[in-house]
Amino acid sequence: MKRVWVVDDHIPIRAIYGPPFPDRLDTAIVSHLVQNVPADTWDDGALLDLCRSLCVPEYDTTFFLSPELLLRELERGAIAPHAVIFDWEYPGATASTNLVAIEKILRSSFAHVQVYTHLGEGAVDPHLAGLRATYGGRLLDTKTKANVTADQLAAHILEAWRDTIAGDVADKVRSQVSVAVERSLIDMSQVRRGAIAALSQGEIDNLVQIVLSRVRDELGSQGDPTLEALVSMQPDGASNEQLRRLLSIWYYSFPSDQLVRRGDLIEIDGELGFVVTPPCDLTKLGKKAGRRLTWLRVVKLDQAGIVTLRNSGIKMKSVGHSIVAHQGEAGDTIIMLPNVPSVTHSRESLEDFALLCHAWENRSITADIQGSLSYASLGTIRRRCTLAEPFAGAVVAKIASVMSSPGTPDLPMGEVARLNVLLSAPQAAPP
Repeated sequence: MKRVWVVDDHIPIRAIYGPPFPDRLDTAIVSHLVQNVPADTWDDGALLDLCRSLCVPEYDTTFFLSPELLLRELERGAIAPHAVIFDWEYPGATASTNLVAIEKILRSSFAHVQVYTHLGEGAVDPHLAGLRATYGGRLLDTKTKANVTADQLAAHILEAWRDTIAGDVADKVRSQVSVAVERSLIDMSQVRRGAIAALSQGEIDNLVQIVLSRVRDELGSQGDPTLEALVSMQPDGASNEQLRRLLSIWYYSFPSDQLVRRGDLIEIDGELGFVVTPPCDLTKLGKKAGRRLTWLRVVKLDQAGIVTLRNSGIKMKSVGHSIVAHQGEAGDTIIMLPNVPSVTHSRESLEDFALLCHAWENRSITADIQGSLSYASLGTIRRRCTLAEPFAGAVVAKIASVMSSPGTPDLPMGEVARLNVLLSAPQAAPP
């Protein structure tokens, strides 16, 4: 933990400055105040101790007299801090204005936020419950200045911060992504706008993918030791809401246009379906698919859905190691779709589903279709989200293999036993 921002209006800047005051106070200014302004001049002794402990080479600390000045610094493009220490009491501030400020900090930066106030925890923490539910451990438990020393506060923040990718890893990713986006824009600036329009085929998502591909190349081609150290760590199998949301971001996207895609998860007749009509048919539905949109049923994995699956003969007791793996006793009859957003354009609520590989359905589209099929032609059918690559391609390939598999007789049990012995026998070292 290196970059720390402190927001507190009781820093005695008036002792050396007249208004207007600087938007931000760097370590040198506050260190001068700590060393030269008498302690009894400070309105807040705990703040003095905090400033003294943070004005040391171990930290790169910036101080602000109000939340508005901190937010202005973020809007200017400043490198995000690792931690923000936020006083709760400001002239004219209310619980609502403080919550708005903290939410903006959490939403626009990767910082951990620590409320540090003379008010008791019970007076502040109830206001923070909603933000904590959204941002989890990045919004730390409120600490009372009278009960916690500056060193204890720093240790508390560091403990919460230690096992995350905050710090060097986050800084490296932030830097490389910024450079990659800039290089992508440089590449695109050398191509005429009309050519870019042709390349993106009139779809915003294609243009976004071009930029993201440059980011992928930048992050994946450098063999950065910081990232390599992260991915080589001992895996932690624990799952939580934050991990589920991250997986949801990886698996599903929310396209900005209204075009129907293979891989769309659609809401239809109160159920969910997975569009499997090929892309070439979606562009000429009448000519190539007889105006029929085809999808597979998707069943929610709640108690009722699991009972329905088991009653239909699909015995689900375990899952495979990927969404297209052999799913326990259910075998290849289902494909897992975990962490699907409950509503479009939001990941606040996630649900798990099973795609039924044999549950093909289709509907004739009677609307007059001009060009590619869009949701404007589908009446009440709506897209919730789209399964992203490489998952969509793998799911479609699995569905095709399940439906076209010729099947072969099982090996005799004796042969299975013999081959297992062969694989388990110690192997001689190669000559």
